[in-house]
Amino acid sequence: MYTMEALGEGIAKASEGIVESMLSENKVICCGEGTQGLIAQHLVTNLLNHFQHERPALPAMALTTDSATATAIASQSGYNDIFANQIRALGHRGDCLFICYQGGSANTLRCIQAAHEREMRVIGLSGPDAGDASALLQADDIELVFPVDNAARLTEMQLVAVHAICELIDSQLFGSY
Repeated sequence: MYTMEALGEGIAKASEGIVESMLSENKVICCGEGTQGLIAQHLVTNLLNHFQHERPALPAMALTTDSATATAIASQSGYNDIFANQIRALGHRGDCLFICYQGGSANTLRCIQAAHEREMRVIGLSGPDAGDASALLQADDIELVFPVDNAARLTEMQLVAVHAICELIDSQLFGSY
């Protein structure tokens, strides 16, 4: 059986990438489709509020929380541009895109491309069928691939990874509690 220990190095690199952006006065922009969007939004909640201990809010935003914006973009530009349009408007050089996905949907692909256009690092949490999304990642990007075909197990593993990333971010920025 596959364990989270196999992803330890990737989880550490993901937290370091996020901290690097924050220390450069940049933000983390998070998104994902379906339940993966909830995982991304959970990261934002933990960064803006706190994870396990009181601390200042950290700069993060979710692209999945505004249904009016998402449906407006979908009706005007198409569903596949929901995240990319927001990245082009809100993303800046040095920001970090944190994206959770099962496979390489057109929406995911365009989002990653838009992040690269804005000179953003991409951190992806993906399922085993990421395909074209994985191929788009650049040398500075980080991808954690969870090799499970069961959607429920993928979501659970991504949530555990997000919690580990949050714990490492807090430790790197604020030390031990």
